[in-house]
Amino acid sequence: MKKDLYSLTVRSSFAAAHLLREYEGNCERLHGHNWRVEATVESEELDPRGMALDFREMKSALNDILSRLDHKYLNEIPPFDGQNPSSENIARYLFVEMEGKIPAPARLARVVVWESDDARAEFTRRG
Repeated sequence: MKKDLYSLTVRSSFAAAHLLREYEGNCERLHGHNWRVEATVESEELDPRGMALDFREMKSALNDILSRLDHKYLNEIPPFDGQNPSSENIARYLFVEMEGKIPAPARLARVVVWESDDARAEFTRRG
């Protein structure tokens, strides 16, 4: 038997500089991006208001996390002082940080990080 699934997505952005370690090419030099971030929450249930989760709560959780990265040099900020601040690692970091801010029965399904208009990384937990 199939269950209904509601999916909600919010978008935000941040600007930051970084460089990629052990990379051969332009990205090994200091440069910046205006990253766009999408966070998607899923739920099989709605609350008495007919909502899976208030968009305002989702935006607040995401923006709280992004404020730690905005207008910063990512290579100096944990965990990126020890791991490459690639779009893939940024997506995973944002997912992990936001996951605990989403109240049940909703759950964070994915985080997508766009580093340009035509390049993105997505992180999703399986299982």
